[in-house]
Amino acid sequence: MKPNLNRTQTRLSVRASRDELQSWNSSARQAGYKTLANYFRSLMNSEPMLSRDKISLLTELKSTREEVSRVGNNLNQIAHRLNGGQGYNDANDNMKQCLKILSDIDSMIATIRR
Repeated sequence: MKPNLNRTQTRLSVRASRDELQSWNSSARQAGYKTLANYFRSLMNSEPMLSRDKISLLTELKSTREEVSRVGNNLNQIAHRLNGGQGYNDANDNMKQCLKILSDIDSMIATIRR
């Protein structure tokens, strides 16, 4: 009897929430796969999950996020030290803008990781 060359020799186990599993199964079906195992196998055998360019971009975005966060902290300290309300609105607007930029960077990082 010939051995079945398509049969796998080892097993990989992954823990997931019900929502994650449901989402993965849906993605697999939408991609035309009958089983989640075949879908994952295809993903893992395709080009690397994170290319060198994506890793560089993630590193740069994380560095930028940390830098903007430090600037935001400095602005927050300045805003708290301003007295009499003169200039407070400008500092407050700058703080809001920094928080928006941080949020945008976080969204970019999350998108790249997908």
